[in-house]
Amino acid sequence: MKHFLLLSVLFLSLIVFSGEDIPTTNEILDYFSANLDTTDDYRCILHDYVKNGKKVSDNYWHYMFMKPKYIRMESFKGERAGSKAFFDCVTKKVTGRQGGILSAVKLTLDLSNSLVKNIRGTTIAESDWPYVLQRTKNILAESGVECTVSKTKFQNTDVTMVHIKNIPFAKYNFDEEKLFFSENFFLAGLYNYEKGEIVQNVHYYDIKINTGIVIDSLYVK
Repeated sequence: MKHFLLLSVLFLSLIVFSGEDIPTTNEILDYFSANLDTTDDYRCILHDYVKNGKKVSDNYWHYMFMKPKYIRMESFKGERAGSKAFFDCVTKKVTGRQGGILSAVKLTLDLSNSLVKNIRGTTIAESDWPYVLQRTKNILAESGVECTVSKTKFQNTDVTMVHIKNIPFAKYNFDEEKLFFSENFFLAGLYNYEKGEIVQNVHYYDIKINTGIVIDSLYVK
Protein backbone atom coordinates (compact mmCIF):
# COMPACT_ATOMS: atom_id res chain seq x y z
CA MET A 1 0.00 0.00 0.00
CA LYS A 2 2.87 2.37 0.89
CA HIS A 3 4.52 1.64 -2.43
CA PHE A 4 1.26 2.36 -4.24
CA LEU A 5 0.83 5.68 -2.43
CA LEU A 6 4.42 6.64 -3.16
CA LEU A 7 4.02 5.85 -6.86
CA SER A 8 0.77 7.81 -6.95
CA VAL A 9 2.43 10.87 -5.40
CA LEU A 10 5.35 10.63 -7.83
CA PHE A 11 2.97 10.32 -10.80
CA LEU A 12 0.92 13.33 -9.72
CA SER A 13 4.09 15.35 -9.12
CA LEU A 14 5.24 14.52 -12.62
CA ILE A 15 1.97 15.83 -14.05
CA VAL A 16 2.12 19.04 -12.02
CA PHE A 17 5.76 19.88 -12.69
CA SER A 18 5.97 18.73 -16.30
CA GLY A 19 2.67 20.27 -17.26
CA GLU A 20 2.72 23.48 -19.27
CA ASP A 21 0.09 26.17 -19.23
CA ILE A 22 -1.07 26.71 -22.79
CA PRO A 23 -3.11 29.86 -23.40
CA THR A 24 -6.44 29.68 -25.19
CA THR A 25 -6.90 31.02 -28.71
CA ASN A 26 -8.71 34.10 -27.38
CA GLU A 27 -5.92 34.77 -24.88
CA ILE A 28 -3.27 34.51 -27.62
CA LEU A 29 -5.15 36.93 -29.85
CA ASP A 30 -5.68 39.29 -26.90
CA TYR A 31 -1.92 39.26 -26.17
CA PHE A 32 -1.16 39.86 -29.84
CA SER A 33 -3.72 42.66 -30.00
CA ALA A 34 -2.24 44.28 -26.87
CA ASN A 35 1.21 44.17 -28.50
CA LEU A 36 -0.15 45.85 -31.61
CA ASP A 37 -1.82 48.55 -29.51
CA THR A 38 1.63 49.69 -28.39
CA THR A 39 3.30 49.17 -31.76
CA ASP A 40 3.45 52.39 -33.79
CA ASP A 41 5.69 50.87 -36.43
CA TYR A 42 7.68 47.74 -37.16
CA ARG A 43 10.15 46.50 -39.73
CA CYS A 44 11.29 42.99 -40.55
CA ILE A 45 12.43 40.59 -43.22
CA LEU A 46 9.39 38.90 -44.76
CA HIS A 47 9.92 35.59 -46.52
CA ASP A 48 6.82 34.77 -48.54
CA TYR A 49 6.42 31.46 -50.38
CA VAL A 50 3.21 31.21 -52.41
CA LYS A 51 1.83 28.41 -54.59
CA ASN A 52 -1.15 28.38 -56.93
CA GLY A 53 -1.54 25.24 -59.01
CA LYS A 54 1.80 24.73 -60.76
CA LYS A 55 2.88 28.34 -60.21
CA VAL A 56 5.27 29.10 -57.37
CA SER A 57 6.52 32.45 -56.06
CA ASP A 58 9.29 32.72 -53.47
CA ASN A 59 10.46 36.16 -52.38
CA TYR A 60 12.29 37.91 -49.55
CA TRP A 61 11.20 41.44 -48.71
CA HIS A 62 12.43 44.33 -46.60
CA TYR A 63 9.13 45.15 -44.92
CA MET A 64 8.07 48.35 -43.10
CA PHE A 65 4.74 49.19 -41.47
CA MET A 66 3.61 52.42 -39.83
CA LYS A 67 0.24 53.20 -38.27
CA PRO A 68 -2.46 53.66 -39.23
CA LYS A 69 -1.60 51.50 -42.28
CA TYR A 70 1.29 52.69 -44.39
CA ILE A 71 3.32 49.81 -45.81
CA ARG A 72 6.50 49.56 -47.83
CA MET A 73 7.85 46.32 -49.33
CA GLU A 74 11.07 45.95 -51.31
CA SER A 75 12.14 42.53 -52.61
CA PHE A 76 15.87 41.73 -52.39
CA LYS A 77 15.74 38.05 -53.33
CA GLY A 78 13.46 36.00 -55.57
CA GLU A 79 11.84 36.42 -58.95
CA ARG A 80 10.56 39.87 -57.94
CA ALA A 81 13.93 41.13 -56.70
CA GLY A 82 14.20 44.88 -57.14
CA SER A 83 10.43 45.43 -56.93
CA LYS A 84 9.29 48.20 -54.58
CA ALA A 85 5.78 49.02 -53.42
CA PHE A 86 4.19 51.56 -51.08
CA PHE A 87 0.59 51.34 -49.88
CA ASP A 88 -1.12 54.54 -48.76
CA CYS A 89 -4.12 53.86 -46.51
CA VAL A 90 -5.55 57.32 -47.27
CA THR A 91 -5.59 57.11 -51.07
CA LYS A 92 -5.91 53.26 -51.11
CA LYS A 93 -3.34 53.30 -53.91
CA VAL A 94 -0.11 51.40 -54.41
CA THR A 95 2.89 53.25 -55.80
CA GLY A 96 5.74 51.11 -56.98
CA ARG A 97 8.41 50.04 -59.39
CA GLN A 98 9.01 46.63 -60.87
CA GLY A 99 12.46 45.10 -60.81
CA GLY A 100 14.82 44.78 -63.76
CA ILE A 101 14.59 46.80 -66.96
CA LEU A 102 11.17 48.19 -66.01
CA SER A 103 12.44 49.78 -62.80
CA ALA A 104 12.61 53.24 -64.41
CA VAL A 105 8.82 53.36 -64.67
CA LYS A 106 6.98 54.38 -61.49
CA LEU A 107 3.37 53.21 -61.33
CA THR A 108 0.43 54.23 -59.15
CA LEU A 109 -2.24 51.55 -59.16
CA ASP A 110 -5.50 50.51 -57.52
CA LEU A 111 -5.51 47.40 -55.35
CA SER A 112 -7.64 45.72 -58.00
CA ASN A 113 -4.78 45.84 -60.52
CA SER A 114 -3.15 42.46 -61.16
CA LEU A 115 0.35 44.00 -60.91
CA VAL A 116 -0.09 44.57 -57.16
CA LYS A 117 -1.29 41.03 -56.45
CA ASN A 118 0.65 37.84 -55.88
CA ILE A 119 -0.22 34.61 -57.71
CA ARG A 120 -3.05 33.89 -55.25
CA GLY A 121 -4.54 37.36 -55.59
CA THR A 122 -3.27 38.75 -52.29
CA THR A 123 -2.22 42.41 -52.14
CA ILE A 124 0.17 44.44 -50.02
CA ALA A 125 -2.84 45.72 -48.03
CA GLU A 126 -3.36 42.17 -46.72
CA SER A 127 0.19 41.71 -45.47
CA ASP A 128 0.33 43.54 -42.13
CA TRP A 129 -0.14 42.11 -38.64
CA PRO A 130 -3.32 44.10 -37.81
CA TYR A 131 -4.89 42.71 -41.00
CA VAL A 132 -3.92 39.13 -40.10
CA LEU A 133 -5.30 39.61 -36.58
CA GLN A 134 -8.67 40.85 -37.84
CA ARG A 135 -8.85 38.14 -40.51
CA THR A 136 -8.20 35.49 -37.85
CA LYS A 137 -10.99 36.88 -35.69
CA ASN A 138 -13.32 36.83 -38.69
CA ILE A 139 -12.39 33.21 -39.47
CA LEU A 140 -13.00 32.10 -35.89
CA ALA A 141 -16.46 33.66 -36.04
CA GLU A 142 -17.38 31.43 -39.01
CA SER A 143 -19.61 28.45 -38.29
CA GLY A 144 -18.02 25.02 -38.33
CA VAL A 145 -14.37 26.01 -37.91
CA GLU A 146 -12.22 23.94 -35.57
CA CYS A 147 -9.34 25.43 -33.59
CA THR A 148 -6.63 23.94 -31.38
CA VAL A 149 -3.61 25.42 -29.59
CA SER A 150 -0.31 23.66 -28.95
CA LYS A 151 3.38 24.21 -28.33
CA THR A 152 5.65 23.41 -31.27
CA LYS A 153 8.73 24.52 -33.22
CA PHE A 154 8.79 27.01 -36.09
CA GLN A 155 12.09 27.83 -37.80
CA ASN A 156 13.87 26.00 -34.94
CA THR A 157 12.26 28.27 -32.34
CA ASP A 158 9.74 27.41 -29.62
CA VAL A 159 6.35 28.88 -30.52
CA THR A 160 2.67 28.64 -29.67
CA MET A 161 0.62 27.45 -32.63
CA VAL A 162 -3.02 28.23 -33.37
CA HIS A 163 -4.31 25.62 -35.82
CA ILE A 164 -7.61 26.40 -37.56
CA LYS A 165 -9.46 23.92 -39.79
CA ASN A 166 -12.66 23.92 -41.89
CA ILE A 167 -12.15 27.51 -43.06
CA PRO A 168 -14.57 28.51 -45.85
CA PHE A 169 -12.29 28.29 -48.89
CA ALA A 170 -14.48 30.40 -51.19
CA LYS A 171 -14.24 33.31 -48.75
CA TYR A 172 -10.59 33.16 -47.68
CA ASN A 173 -8.82 31.27 -50.50
CA PHE A 174 -7.47 28.66 -48.03
CA ASP A 175 -9.21 26.03 -45.93
CA GLU A 176 -6.73 25.51 -43.10
CA GLU A 177 -4.27 27.78 -41.31
CA LYS A 178 -1.47 27.52 -38.76
CA LEU A 179 -0.37 30.70 -36.98
CA PHE A 180 2.91 30.68 -35.06
CA PHE A 181 3.42 33.10 -32.17
CA SER A 182 6.71 33.88 -30.45
CA GLU A 183 7.11 33.65 -26.68
CA ASN A 184 6.18 37.33 -26.35
CA PHE A 185 3.17 36.85 -28.66
CA PHE A 186 4.23 38.55 -31.83
CA LEU A 187 3.45 36.73 -35.06
CA ALA A 188 6.46 34.70 -36.20
CA GLY A 189 4.85 33.18 -39.29
CA LEU A 190 1.96 31.28 -40.77
CA TYR A 191 1.03 28.42 -43.09
CA ASN A 192 -2.09 28.52 -45.25
CA TYR A 193 -3.35 25.29 -46.81
CA GLU A 194 -5.54 24.18 -49.69
CA LYS A 195 -6.68 20.54 -49.44
CA GLY A 196 -3.77 19.63 -47.18
CA GLU A 197 -1.07 21.37 -49.25
CA ILE A 198 0.76 24.47 -48.06
CA VAL A 199 -0.07 27.26 -50.51
CA GLN A 200 1.44 30.09 -48.49
CA ASN A 201 4.36 29.97 -46.06
CA VAL A 202 5.18 33.28 -44.40
CA HIS A 203 8.10 33.86 -42.05
CA TYR A 204 8.81 37.16 -40.26
CA TYR A 205 12.31 37.61 -38.83
CA ASP A 206 14.80 40.31 -37.82
CA ILE A 207 11.77 42.03 -36.35
CA LYS A 208 12.28 45.52 -34.91
CA ILE A 209 9.47 47.32 -33.09
CA ASN A 210 8.94 51.10 -32.75
CA THR A 211 12.08 52.22 -34.56
CA GLY A 212 10.68 55.65 -35.40
CA ILE A 213 9.79 55.10 -39.04
CA VAL A 214 8.80 58.33 -40.80
CA ILE A 215 6.48 58.51 -43.78
CA ASP A 216 9.15 59.92 -46.12
CA SER A 217 11.17 56.72 -45.75
CA LEU A 218 8.26 54.67 -47.07
CA TYR A 219 7.65 56.45 -50.36
CA VAL A 220 8.79 54.91 -53.61
CA LYS A 221 10.63 57.69 -55.38
